[in-house]
Amino acid sequence: MCAYTSSSSSKGVTMYNYDWWSFDKDLMLDFNHFLKKINTRSCINLGFIDEEYDNLNRHGEIDYGLGIDVEYFHPTITLDDRMRYIGTVIAQQDMSKFNILGNGIISHFYGARGVHMALTNSTDPNDCFVDFDKLADNDQLYLAELKSNIEIAKTKKRPIWGTTELHTSIQAASRNYCREKYNKPDRPFHPVDVVDWVASFKYNGTYKKLSEAQNMQQAYTILRQLPGIGEYYGFHGAASTSVLPQMKYYHDDKFCAPGPGAVYLINRMWPEAPRKLHAEAIYFLRENGEECGLTKDVWFHPEAYNIDMPDGTKLFREKQDGLKYYGTEVLSCQFGIYLQIREDKKLCEKRKVSRATELTDQNTLEEFFV
Repeated sequence: MCAYTSSSSSKGVTMYNYDWWSFDKDLMLDFNHFLKKINTRSCINLGFIDEEYDNLNRHGEIDYGLGIDVEYFHPTITLDDRMRYIGTVIAQQDMSKFNILGNGIISHFYGARGVHMALTNSTDPNDCFVDFDKLADNDQLYLAELKSNIEIAKTKKRPIWGTTELHTSIQAASRNYCREKYNKPDRPFHPVDVVDWVASFKYNGTYKKLSEAQNMQQAYTILRQLPGIGEYYGFHGAASTSVLPQMKYYHDDKFCAPGPGAVYLINRMWPEAPRKLHAEAIYFLRENGEECGLTKDVWFHPEAYNIDMPDGTKLFREKQDGLKYYGTEVLSCQFGIYLQIREDKKLCEKRKVSRATELTDQNTLEEFFV
């Protein structure tokens, strides 16, 4: 196989196994514009800049896919409100490390913003966490309480499932676990099964292994060993928990498992690229963002370089002042989705942010950080 090099000199010469410089030039311009728009939108939402947002494509035309409420995750991890919540709120709670890990995991397994409040029937984002230690010790009264809370959430139309992921595999895995646990082979799925299943990680070796994992690839491999966790939840489950200071692995470890949206983008950008090299495409974009035009004229706001913690430390070990490996996969996935929905107004409507908060003054997790 031929070897191709990177023109980036920041980390020396990087060797690749495909000519990633053969990307679709016009599509890269769209990719760059997409990054500019979601970057601007996030900065406006978090109060970093004071300007009006418009959903125009790079040709100056109205673009449904760039609507202000159409959900895309920002590639900078500090601007992903779900990640901010895990790192700044969940990780700082006075509870066991397993409780912190479990609450971090379900943030992505369920997906809706404020899902912890829905599960615990709380209106306080700082006091709404599932007690996984109780569940791991088979506290059935507590499990019944959570199940009742879910039913209450349904009546209040407080969603627990995010709108940006398919949860079928998580639902099937947790249902099957509960069927075996309770010896009921025909037991139908209930959303509470997910926390029941995650609680089993305490004693089945998963918790210990994740606590000892040294990098993202190890964490991903551990999660992939669980029935029902494929590449998507393996990678994003590892990334979500990497935000926890209690864990050793880090989101900018050189590893990724490209999700469906990223694969769609890669197939559009490099139609001839082998599937087995798709992760390398993400590495290429991460390592050559400026040179290939992806990050051209994109300004990452200094307020998003890191997150200040109450004890005076920073949440992340280095400045988040550009694309990282995890964020580049996220960006690629979001752009791949955008390409598929941008001309369909109804599909764009379906990607509106799913939040499980009460209809009070605290309507978004962004407001919790003010």
